[in-house]
Amino acid sequence: MNNTIKLFSIIALVTVFVFTAATCFGQSGGGKVVNSPEELKAYLDSQPANSPDKPIRVSISANELMLPKIRDILNSTSKYINLNFSGNALTTIPEVAFVVTFVDEDAEKGCETLVSVTIPNSVTSIGKGAFARCTNLTSITIPNSVTSIGRGAFGGCTSLTSVTIPNSVTSIGVNTFALCTRLTSVTFQGTIAADNLGGVSFGTTWSPFHGDLRDKYLAGGRGTYKTTTPVPENLWDWDPVWTKQ
Repeated sequence: MNNTIKLFSIIALVTVFVFTAATCFGQSGGGKVVNSPEELKAYLDSQPANSPDKPIRVSISANELMLPKIRDILNSTSKYINLNFSGNALTTIPEVAFVVTFVDEDAEKGCETLVSVTIPNSVTSIGKGAFARCTNLTSITIPNSVTSIGRGAFGGCTSLTSVTIPNSVTSIGVNTFALCTRLTSVTFQGTIAADNLGGVSFGTTWSPFHGDLRDKYLAGGRGTYKTTTPVPENLWDWDPVWTKQ
């Protein structure tokens, strides 16, 4: 009898521990939780050098004013990171938020240490060039609260292979995914009007994407579109053919 009671006690304790650990893991995105840019810097400084395939996982509750500090810290520490923005203080990702230097759209340098970014569902817009030239960005989680994605927001993200556009998005700017040389899969979960998908300049319609994806989506609607011929490096006029799956 006593052994049975002990066994049930052990099972109960293990269950509580597993539940608590799983809860904490989910809340923190599976990594270190920090509360300020200063804590972020201290934590990253304490970590050994790493590579893009072994990024450090960090969750931080941030507002717009913190983003330049966070960007500068990531750039100066040179540690590759999976960044999870938690909480609800962040309502927009401003223009060129993670661009380290900006001369013009052809001479900018993005935050090369960003490997993955999870945006909280408090964010409603992603500004022009927000993640431009973040060349090691392989994954971006856009929540179903974002309504607009600005011009060139992910331009030159040469490691980005796939992206999901949630059904909340009603506007995507010109060249938003230009020169994303490994982008082979785009999933649209909602409907975006033609007038809000790219733009018109001097009588020419400019797409957020290379190739015929804009036309294929406007004809085929929501779903996943793929290509086997992504854009070679710096070839603006490359036209990959997209197919709805």
